[in-house]
Amino acid sequence: MERTETLRMPAMPISQIVYGEIVYWITIAAAIVCTVGPALALIFMDSNVMDPSFTFGAIFAGKSASDVWALSQTGGFPGGHFYVSNLLTGDGFTQFGLALGCGVALPGLLGATIAFAKSKSFGFVVLSLWVAALIFFSASGVVSMH
Repeated sequence: MERTETLRMPAMPISQIVYGEIVYWITIAAAIVCTVGPALALIFMDSNVMDPSFTFGAIFAGKSASDVWALSQTGGFPGGHFYVSNLLTGDGFTQFGLALGCGVALPGLLGATIAFAKSKSFGFVVLSLWVAALIFFSASGVVSMH
């Protein structure tokens, strides 16, 4: 007589499922935004903060970041979150997508924190909130490495 055993997979903790779903879908959205943004920048060149034809040429010529930003409408680097006031431009929309993709862990951690709290894993709640705070303060520019 043959003996067959069924292996059962361990149950995935709900906090990991919540984190993974949030990060997955926001990353997909960020990728779509970062795909559409450069196309908008090339289609509507006059409404960008920087003219893409000059920008790409300066970058591929090996110019420094300050030289490249000197070609912008602002005449220099307009600040870390310039895309907020230029969201309807191609380059501002692309920068928004990059910021969304880079900061995707923050909403994921907040969702996981709720799941940890429901499962009464308060040590993980504290750790998740700590890392979420670090991400928030880093992304907002309060904490920076210079």
